[in-house]
Amino acid sequence: MTQIIARALRSRTTTHCQPFSLRRTITTFLATLLLAIPATSVWAQPVADWPTVEALAKKEGTLSLYHNLRPSGIEKLLSEFRKTYPGIKTEQMRLGSAPLIERFATEFTAGRNLADVVITFPDETMLKGVDTGGWALEWTPPELSAFKPDINRGNKMFAVHTSRNVIIWNKQRVKAADAPKEWTDLWDPKWKGKVAMDPPWRSIAVQGLIAHWSNIGLSDSAQKLKANDVRFFEGSAGVFQAVLRGDALVGTLADLPLEPGLVDGAPIGFVYPKSGTAINDGYVMVPAKAPHINAGKLFANWVMSAHGQVVLQEIGGLPGTRPGITPPKFIPATASLSNVVDSLAISSSAQQTQAINTWREVFGIR
Repeated sequence: MTQIIARALRSRTTTHCQPFSLRRTITTFLATLLLAIPATSVWAQPVADWPTVEALAKKEGTLSLYHNLRPSGIEKLLSEFRKTYPGIKTEQMRLGSAPLIERFATEFTAGRNLADVVITFPDETMLKGVDTGGWALEWTPPELSAFKPDINRGNKMFAVHTSRNVIIWNKQRVKAADAPKEWTDLWDPKWKGKVAMDPPWRSIAVQGLIAHWSNIGLSDSAQKLKANDVRFFEGSAGVFQAVLRGDALVGTLADLPLEPGLVDGAPIGFVYPKSGTAINDGYVMVPAKAPHINAGKLFANWVMSAHGQVVLQEIGGLPGTRPGITPPKFIPATASLSNVVDSLAISSSAQQTQAINTWREVFGIR
């Protein structure tokens, strides 16, 4: 580039060239050159000075995490983060995915920005807020280069783990020959009053499962499960514990607590039905108006690191998305499951709302 400018100057610098003319030539040439550089060039997107981000995060000294990870594992995740970055105080707020997104949206609209980083399973409201609503910071984590491109949503949100809907049963109370194999087994009369599930108005994962049931011809699932006296428990952890205690014998849930439970020796059987299952990617996002934005970047990038992914997978119980990390010990990889469908691809915001309203009406819950 220096040679180009020099040639341009030599071509214009003659004995008759005045200083003003020379300045105008340089200005015109540089303006033309800058306009010719693509917007995606390194000039338009400078590489972040990561040591500066780390220094600023330590100066901020606080991290506020909004999430819907397993409550029994979150402190280990934060503890491991603090080992890497001592001196940063961590705070956390946990809700189910749907109420978490609703809370963040309410706070953002009110200008009450409290979250520095968010990990959750997004719905259409969140995707719209991220894509066009100004919710998320646009940036490039240093660890992003280790991932496949499909985990990146516009450099604003990054998929870090994946949940899959599954059927479980208590192996001490249910014989292997009698164990459920397909979704339709959940409304078999032999399980009347013994089926547990997370309610769809609480979880995006359940909304996706209901959409999957409809797509494979299993209609009127709310009426069938009501007729079979299904029992609702709070979240996947609540369903898992209910089946483990024997309050219910079988259940359906997103598989967040399954791997950790099996690691601990829980007598739980499970199946991912051959008719398919709905999955949800959990994403990490740094809010654009985070009060401690550098600390948020630090945590998001750490969760995407090889160590962070292994810890997240261990405490969250879900397969991480970073290639090359050690897979879970007991539950299968997503790639090995049949007819896997993305909840967001089969369940629009309108369909999610309709499912919630239908189930509330059928069960008389307002």
